[in-house]
Amino acid sequence: MADRINFDKKINDSVQVGDESYWGLIVNGEVTNNLPLGTITSVGDKHIEVGDASVLTGAPLEDIFFSFRKPAYNNYTNTSSLKGYHAEVEFTNSSTSKQELFAVGSEVTISSK
Repeated sequence: MADRINFDKKINDSVQVGDESYWGLIVNGEVTNNLPLGTITSVGDKHIEVGDASVLTGAPLEDIFFSFRKPAYNNYTNTSSLKGYHAEVEFTNSSTSKQELFAVGSEVTISSK
């Protein structure tokens, strides 16, 4: 049975089942280590499930940094381009001085009719 880890905030949209999860303790604002936690077996808006999270027992989640990576054997997944039927982008600038945006690019491919 997998162990469930619940978060207060929504997790990264890129996290998928099969990704490898890692954890590290945060000490004085820095992550002290980056240890493997296990393969992610389930993903929700504010939780993941991994095979065995017993190493986290007793540690407050606010003192742990979680990260993930795509499996090494799966080099073709998530390598380029957004997929879907709609995209919306908003650029903001909080600078008080004049700023210039040099270029913005996109790739559009019709995939269905």
